[in-house]
Amino acid sequence: MEQYSIALALQDFVPVALSSIGLFYLAQMIATAESRSRWPALLGAWLAMLGGGTKAAWKLNVATTGANIVWMDNTLFILLTPGFIFLAYTLWRAQRAMQGKPAPMSPWIMPLAASLTALGIAAIVATVSPSTRTWNFILLGATTVANFATSMLAAWQAFKQGQKIVAGLFILNIVMIVLLQGLARTGVRTESMQWVEQILNSISNLAFAIAGYRLSRGTQKNMASLYPKRATG
Repeated sequence: MEQYSIALALQDFVPVALSSIGLFYLAQMIATAESRSRWPALLGAWLAMLGGGTKAAWKLNVATTGANIVWMDNTLFILLTPGFIFLAYTLWRAQRAMQGKPAPMSPWIMPLAASLTALGIAAIVATVSPSTRTWNFILLGATTVANFATSMLAAWQAFKQGQKIVAGLFILNIVMIVLLQGLARTGVRTESMQWVEQILNSISNLAFAIAGYRLSRGTQKNMASLYPKRATG
């Protein structure tokens, strides 16, 4: 098991907080654009925040007590996967609503089905190969795809609304995710490398938080002028 300094563990709460700010602003925007997606979007934001927060708490516990609470370590992608799936799907629905296009079915059915499928496959793999972390890589892949989809949809919306700097911030977040994935694959887990990863992750999520806030405010202003009843309802 890896060891962490208390300072490193505490710093890990910073990107979690920044990411949560951006996600809840996106959820707020989604709820304004398409009221049926309000609760699925909020659920997605809460799951993502709880996943990151639990992992950061696990790291702090390891740093302070040396104890490895396995369920806290495993919770990260178990919660992040459905969290980002719900956010990506409801953001897509909200953008269709803003274009005057109806979205199919309930906002719950598709993300719930996709989430249960990913979690079910991971559970089967974990049962068949309990001594490996293959199940974790499956959920990592699902989370990465959903995270990319969320940021790309948000970037495209910002670009179409003329918020080019905001679109650039979302793209920066995507680039940082790719970079962090590459650093993780190097297998180098020294504390200095982990500081580099966490600082880059903080920069990435700061960009995401600012972009989420700016996109939410910009979209709500646009909707207030075009659809005053929907924006205030």
